[in-house]
Amino acid sequence: MLWANQKGTYGYIKRQRRWEIIKTAAMFAVSLSLYLAGYIATKSNKNLLTLAAVLGCLPASKSAVNMIMFIRAKGCSEILREAIGDKAAGLSERYDLYLTSYAKNFQISHLVMRGKSAAGITEQKDFDEKACHQHLKTLFAQNGIHDVTVRIFRDKDKYFEKVKALQESEGKDDREYDGKVLGLMEDLSL
Repeated sequence: MLWANQKGTYGYIKRQRRWEIIKTAAMFAVSLSLYLAGYIATKSNKNLLTLAAVLGCLPASKSAVNMIMFIRAKGCSEILREAIGDKAAGLSERYDLYLTSYAKNFQISHLVMRGKSAAGITEQKDFDEKACHQHLKTLFAQNGIHDVTVRIFRDKDKYFEKVKALQESEGKDDREYDGKVLGLMEDLSL
């Protein structure tokens, strides 16, 4: 079972974005307050609190990078969520997956899986399906997962046809294998 604030749940990116903004602002505020306290106390920049403030900027900057990634990421829209409804009942499913690679980022709004077949839908306008398939194939191979077919759709109707076909398929229903593949997808996404 997926918890409400866990990767793969609807609204995860939106909630995590809010958390990253708050965390980053707090970290920079701590560094600034240390610097100001040292400067007010000694009337100089040459003190240990200034050093602590500068060193505090390192984790704050790392947090800022995460914040920027979450600000750029888009999750599943409410319209698509309502359209999906219970159409994926009986399938292993995940929402709000945002995969990153060196060259491109891939938004997968919703993903379902049964057996060794997975289907996803994206709302990303410049989604490069070929690059995404190559990226996933490489990552699956690196993690010992073979023979999984993943198809990402942009068209809702075609996606829902594939979801229905997966529900009706006579393929082996292996929740443990589905969980392994979808768990890897979660680990690879923001």
